[in-house]
Amino acid sequence: MSEFIGTNLRLIRLFHDLSLTDLGAQVGVSKQFLSRVENGAESVSAHLETGLAEALDVLPEFFYHVDPNPIADEQCHFRRQLTTKVALRLAARARGEMLKRLVGVLDEHVELPRYQVGEADPDSPETIERGAEAFRSLFGLGLGPLSNVTRVAENAGAVVLKVRGLAPEVDAVSFATKRPLIALNADGRSACRERFGTAHELGHFSLHIGVLTGDRLTESQANRFASSLLMPRSTFASECRLATRGTRLNWPGLSELKMRWGASKAAIIFRGRQLGLFSEDQARAGYVGLNRHGEALKESEDHLIANEEPEVVVESLKVMKEHYGVPEAAVAREMCVRPGLFQSLLMSTSFERSDNVVSLLRTNTDRSAINVH
Repeated sequence: MSEFIGTNLRLIRLFHDLSLTDLGAQVGVSKQFLSRVENGAESVSAHLETGLAEALDVLPEFFYHVDPNPIADEQCHFRRQLTTKVALRLAARARGEMLKRLVGVLDEHVELPRYQVGEADPDSPETIERGAEAFRSLFGLGLGPLSNVTRVAENAGAVVLKVRGLAPEVDAVSFATKRPLIALNADGRSACRERFGTAHELGHFSLHIGVLTGDRLTESQANRFASSLLMPRSTFASECRLATRGTRLNWPGLSELKMRWGASKAAIIFRGRQLGLFSEDQARAGYVGLNRHGEALKESEDHLIANEEPEVVVESLKVMKEHYGVPEAAVAREMCVRPGLFQSLLMSTSFERSDNVVSLLRTNTDRSAINVH
């Protein structure tokens, strides 16, 4: 007979952002007892197992599921990890584990795009630039603005989801698992901020295979990759003249660049300084100007740029239902969770066609192509 797995209890408790005290109060046991259960030092009665399952919105079988490939520390990449408390990172990681289980079920039924993010050398700014340029070349993206960064990531074989419940301090978190995941904070980020976050996580996938990230060096390397991917030096440099007027920054020109490239004015200033197009004084004046006009966190044009919506998970669920008659409730059962928890993993999504990116899903049985629009 299989045994109750305490780490599964800890996982789902952290997913719900519950302390041992909070959960203990719900099921009528002490936090010390629950801690011993999670560490495998206490057995669980049938009554307690039922109470835990109900409190945590899972099926009792959830506690007995053996995960052959738990996420390791070096597979987790947290955007803004330096300023994120340990408890918040643990909750985000638990969400990643649950997303991984969801995608694992989908991967059994639907052929998702093949993972194709190549490894790049992080040793110097030049090698990082070349890595981002190679990524663009691999997918035939040209050297102009990317119309949909989310779809680029999904075409590369990653799965992108917007996730509720991430702390405000966490912009995004990614997991370099068998099927890499990018979880974006669903709490009101601008389109430009989300696009840069997705490109940043692609940078981690490319530059930091098996490397523990979160320090200033790895974050700056991923930022360099993201900047290069979004604003390639060969074309962006020539257009950056719009952003200057004599020795001063040209704010209407910065706004025009933002609307064309889908990058924030702060990111454009950062990229311009990175490429030596802006002086240190110009960049500093730019950041001061953004702060003075209340645009440090939300820029005036943000409402004019539509947020991108991830597609692969929603399209996969649609394929499973329409081609195989497998509803979402059945997917939830395969994950050993209840429908309410399953729905909390998903965000309502709308699709828009892109002109320079094509996505394909194939059913594992008939391999017939299904376009994602």
